[in-house]
Amino acid sequence: MRKKSPTSSGRIFKESGLRLKFRRRREASLPPASDARQMALVEEILENAETVHEDAFLAFTGDKRFIFSDSGESFLMFGVRGRAWIALGSPVGRIDEAEELEAKFISMSRHGRAWSSFYAVDRLGADRLNRHGFVSEKVGERAIIDLTQFSISGKGKKDLRNARNQAVKAGCTFNVIPRETNEGIINQLKPVSDAWLGMRGGIEKQFSLGRFDPAYLRRFHLAIAYRGELPVAFANIWTHRNLVTLDLMRFRDEDPGGGMDYLFTEIALWAQAQGFREFDLGLAPLAGLKEQEHPSTVARLGAYIYARGGRFYGFEGLRAFKNKFDPIWEPAFICAYNRWRIAASAIAVASLTGGGIRKILRV
Repeated sequence: MRKKSPTSSGRIFKESGLRLKFRRRREASLPPASDARQMALVEEILENAETVHEDAFLAFTGDKRFIFSDSGESFLMFGVRGRAWIALGSPVGRIDEAEELEAKFISMSRHGRAWSSFYAVDRLGADRLNRHGFVSEKVGERAIIDLTQFSISGKGKKDLRNARNQAVKAGCTFNVIPRETNEGIINQLKPVSDAWLGMRGGIEKQFSLGRFDPAYLRRFHLAIAYRGELPVAFANIWTHRNLVTLDLMRFRDEDPGGGMDYLFTEIALWAQAQGFREFDLGLAPLAGLKEQEHPSTVARLGAYIYARGGRFYGFEGLRAFKNKFDPIWEPAFICAYNRWRIAASAIAVASLTGGGIRKILRV
């Protein structure tokens, strides 16, 4: 066996020391993990925000770190995986503070010998990040229902009407429980969540998705479909001004009223009756990548995962389901300093969320 020379050993020791030094520097540069004081400020900012993005409610999952503006009226949330700092969406709060917070986030990551990126930002956010020298890559499409035009009448909505009629005949009802009074119902929904998880490997996600957690769900209205007196499907609802959006979408079975068609139709009709103008059905990850005119390597990989990942994540089925509601499809982007960082960011997001790209590719 070849022995290491003293010079080689010294180099290895020096490199290990540098890695330790840089890791400590990264850790020292990180804002503290979220606490009750920060969460109270986040809630206040969300209530008064001039600008929010559709995933802003994910600030409440408890797995994010926050950077606040000097005024305390805006925040940016992010997760950390190794040297990657991944912001989820654009800043929330005052419109005139968005660029300030993005620059602050980028500067802090550099100081900590880390690198930054932004996941699931809209076109406006991507254009703004271009001014910081970032490049952007489409990472999926978000489905938005225009509630001012929504109707379940007409030939194109036949499937929704049929699902709704079958649910009503099966004794299904729908109700929205306000967040102020939902605590007593949350435990009744756990069997629904457990059944849904059982059909999908039994693993809760995080970062870019919420999870079944009573502390988290207490912050939302709960939309529930019942068959008789038994809850069979539910979703948590977050509202902000003219926007309605949701996160968890869980059901017990595919019998009438137990799937998503009835639940989503009722939520859309409820939101329309309440005077909301937009209903965000959420991001369809990796959707629309293969239709790009000049897809990059990252886009081609995403399209491959989209085609291959159906059994595990149901990407294609998710988009087909949302298409039933005739939504407006808006692009979402991932942004970083170069294409390689974008690819690394996509892997970091998969790791933060749970499952990971390698697991999808084995499907």
